[in-house]
Formats: sequence, C-alpha cells, structure tokens
Amino acid sequence: MPTSPQNSKALWSLILARIVYAANWFNFGAIFYLLSTDVGAGVSALGNVTAVFYLGLGLLQVPGGLLAAKYGPKRVVVAGIFLTSLAVLGTAAASTIPELEALRFIAGTGMAFVFAPGLVIVTRLLRGGKSGMGVGLFNSAFEIGGILAIFGWVVIATATGWRPSLVLSGCVYLVTGFLVMAFVPRDDAGEGFVIQKKSLYAILLDRQIVLLGLGVLGFSIGNTLISGFMVYYLETSLSIAPATAGAVTSLVTVVPIFTSIWGGRLYDTASKHRLLMVASMLGSAASLAVVGMGSLYAAAAAAVLAGVVAGIGFTFAFAGARDFNRAGKEYESLAIAWVNSIQLTGEFFPPLFFSFVAGWLGYSQAWLWSGALTLAFIPFVVLMVENWRR
Repeated sequence: MPTSPQNSKALWSLILARIVYAANWFNFGAIFYLLSTDVGAGVSALGNVTAVFYLGLGLLQVPGGLLAAKYGPKRVVVAGIFLTSLAVLGTAAASTIPELEALRFIAGTGMAFVFAPGLVIVTRLLRGGKSGMGVGLFNSAFEIGGILAIFGWVVIATATGWRPSLVLSGCVYLVTGFLVMAFVPRDDAGEGFVIQKKSLYAILLDRQIVLLGLGVLGFSIGNTLISGFMVYYLETSLSIAPATAGAVTSLVTVVPIFTSIWGGRLYDTASKHRLLMVASMLGSAASLAVVGMGSLYAAAAAAVLAGVVAGIGFTFAFAGARDFNRAGKEYESLAIAWVNSIQLTGEFFPPLFFSFVAGWLGYSQAWLWSGALTLAFIPFVVLMVENWRR
C-alpha cells in the first residue's frame, strides 16, 4: 500500500498512465482490419509494422535505463509519454505502410523510456518496496489497458473510424503525462551522478540477467502473437465479427489482471522461481498450438491460458531483474531495462516469422510453429539459479 496521500496520488497517476500506455500498445493491432482497407495492406504488412514497433521498444530500453540513472526516473517517464503521444497522433494521419512503420518505431521508442523507470517509481512508492507486488500492480494496469485496446478500440474505431480512435488514445496519453508531472515526487538524481563502467558491465554481463532476458523473450511469443494477430486472424480467416473477435482476444489481457497480483505474491513467497517460469513457458507454447485448431472456442481457450501464464511469467521476469541487480539502487531501472531490451528487441522476429508462415502454409501452421519456437527458449531458464529473490 502507498505510504502517504501524496504517494497515493503519484501511484495512481502512474497506474493511469500505464493503462493508457497499454491501450496505445495494443490498439493498432486491434483496428488493423479497418486500417488495412485504407492503406491496402494484409498480414505481411501487419507483421512488418509490429516488428519495427518492437525494435523501437527493445533497442531504446537500455538508453532509457541509463537516462533514468543519470537524470532520475520521473523525467524519463514524462519524456517517453510525450514522445509516444505525438507518434500516435501522427499515426492517425499516416497513409502509407512506410509512414506507419516509422511512426510505430517512434511510439515504441517513447514506450521504452517509460516501463523500467515507471516500475522503479511504483516499487519505491509501495510500503516495503517489494519487487513482486510492485511488478504485479504495474502489470495488472497494463492488462486493463489491453482490454480497452483490444475490445474497446474495435468498438470505438468501428463507430468513429480508425483515425479518430488514435487521436483519442494519443490525447488521453498526453494528459496522463501532465498528471505524472504534477503528482510524482521530484527526482532525487543529482547532476553530479556519473555512470560507473564497472556497475554498467556488472549488469550487462550478469549471466542471470542475460539468461532471464532470453527466457522471457521465448515466454512472450505467445502473448505477443495472440494480442497482436488474433483479432485480424478471427476476422479474416474465420469471418468473426470485429466486436466478437476483439472480445475473445481481450481475454488474454483480462485474465492477467488477477494473475499478475497473485503472481507478485507468489514471487515474494516462493523459492522455485525457475520451475514456475518453465511451467509458464510451456503454457504459453500450448496456447499458440490451441489457437491453430481453427475455431472461436479454441481461440477463447487459448487467450485464457495465455493470460493465466502471462500474469505469472511477466511478473517473475521483471521482479527477478530488479532483484538480480547488484550495482546499487541507481541502477534498478537499467537492470529491468536490460531484461526488457533483450526480450523486446528479439520480439521483432516472431511477428515476421508468423506472418511469413501464415502466408506460406496457412494460419494453423503459423500458430503451431510459433508454439514450437517458444519451446526453444526453455533451456535458457533451466540454466538459471532456482531462487531469484534477494
């Protein structure tokens, strides 16, 4: 729980920003069916745009963590919110795939500046600063935003058009940036702070942190592909109505609202983090295989399963990143950002892989082979230590 009324305002401003952050993450894939008719694009273009978005998210994670260590997390979070907001507003005016790719890359860059510094602030605002509960709360907010995006934005975009729907999400995110500026306490980072190479290398070369990043990359394939492609798949391949397709796909974000908090408590009390993470990866792979069965009921079951394991897996991943940090409090953002960077930079490949296989062999094979790709990352987690808490 927050420790003061001021901390409560700061915490809720960050939670609200996190919700809208997720809405701007997922709404593009949810409304792509409407957008595609304007720009003349198919699943291949969706794969390309999604890939460059993840490149922006991944490549800028470490610079964002370094900036947070140097100038303080609040300044970096606010800058990231404003940058993403402007990119989303620009996307509403785009008319070609190259324009969409460039703007989604910029949107991903802004989001890269928000996650790790924002998570550090949330954890510090909570009494006791426990990693698991901080990550669980932040991730639950993300899943709420995912529901708004995957289901809500389908409805909004169908009623108003996809361009006005993006104007709305960009403007609301801009407002949350001003709320963070107003309520989050000022940064305590001093201008005299110097990033030490020894501390930097201690994080970037830490075996456990690198293995964790590779493991969460494999785990996240299921969540990425279901949230990014399943609405379009249901609409175009199974002829499901947009609102129904959005509602079914949104289950992947509804379920983790609850399992993220539970996952946070589990992280803070369990001793076999490695085993639980492997189980989550197996569940993620299974969810992709189930989607490939080609029915609405299978898609719903897959979304629920992916949501259950997402709440546990992502909470474990980022709480573990914070706890593996041995370089000092100032480098917490960097440790989280490095794990996120490994995961998200690698995430550029699964959308390209999926869209290529879907175009070549069909959707059923694309879902099945993507599940097999997830299993290839299990050895990285197996090589880690069993207990991840400090």
